[in-house]
Amino acid sequence: MQAKKTAPAAKTITLHITLPLLPGSLSTARSTCGKPNCACKAKPPKLHGPYYRWTGFLEGKRTTKTLSPQEARECKRRIAHYRALEKQISQLVRQALQEAPWNQR
Repeated sequence: MQAKKTAPAAKTITLHITLPLLPGSLSTARSTCGKPNCACKAKPPKLHGPYYRWTGFLEGKRTTKTLSPQEARECKRRIAHYRALEKQISQLVRQALQEAPWNQR
């Protein structure tokens, strides 16, 4: 008669999360306008901007929002919090895969 293997006891961990969180990314852009005599049309051009943009998903749709410099700084801070959480979760998943039942044979 073979002994049954028992499942390892469940573990509890604590994640260190800094709030608020914001998924997505930030970008900046400079652009020209439609005025024919504007400085942005000069050679070399003096482009308008920078314009700050957040891109992410809202209600399942990819969305881009134009931000003020202050909003961009706050979004950057929140995105950093979100990425730190993602990193913690990735480490947990990596560890869980190493401890998966098929690796215990």
